[in-house]
Amino acid sequence: MATQVFKVPDIMIDGFKFGFCPGCDHGVAMRLVAECLDELNLQENTICASAIGCSVCIYDYINVDTIEAPHGRAIAEATGVKRAKPDKFVFTYQGDGDFASIGLAESMHAALRGEKISAICINNTNYGMTGGQLGPTTMVGQVTTTSPTGRNLEYYGYPMKIAEQFALCDGVAFSARVSLDTVPNIRKAKAAIKKAFEYQIKGLGFSFVEILSSCPTNWRMTPQKAHDRVRDEMMKVFVPGVYKDILESKQV
Repeated sequence: MATQVFKVPDIMIDGFKFGFCPGCDHGVAMRLVAECLDELNLQENTICASAIGCSVCIYDYINVDTIEAPHGRAIAEATGVKRAKPDKFVFTYQGDGDFASIGLAESMHAALRGEKISAICINNTNYGMTGGQLGPTTMVGQVTTTSPTGRNLEYYGYPMKIAEQFALCDGVAFSARVSLDTVPNIRKAKAAIKKAFEYQIKGLGFSFVEILSSCPTNWRMTPQKAHDRVRDEMMKVFVPGVYKDILESKQV
């Protein structure tokens, strides 16, 4: 007789089928978000803002009110929603290009203002949905469709370390980077997401979680090789950890 080791979170839409590429971690990340919303009993009080990219599919899988923003503008929309309805729980779910390049001004200034919203950012070191172009987190030497000889420092500069940058903003209550490459790290990722959500509930300020994710299709790798790359390459550049926690006095 089979033993059930987990159940689908109640907040996830019945009969859903993930449309992500095999080995993509968006499905895992969305499940963790759903579990945290369930456990904090937030479903009926939540508004999500997502923008263009693979992240936009969140409204197909999680049963909460969701606004689709123009590319890079999810944080701006979330700010407006939270200010208009301060009693609502408001979070964004975005990719790194959306959050830290096209929408960097919106993201950074919301953090500096200490907007009481939570932001989840998937870092897969490229623009995943639109063809694998170089993004703000593309690693030095990494080949993409727009950097066929690799990210060149003299031409493109360094990748952005988002969690560290946002930890420096005075309005940020919590900033962390996590990874989804192994089961233990998935558990740590869920704990970080839940803490970020709890800090919004407590009204402490802007909370942020950067999630390291694989992108097997655009990296031209098998799912296993892609997760090896997260562990062997990405985590050396983008070191997981809590970079700011105002309740535990952690700050870069």
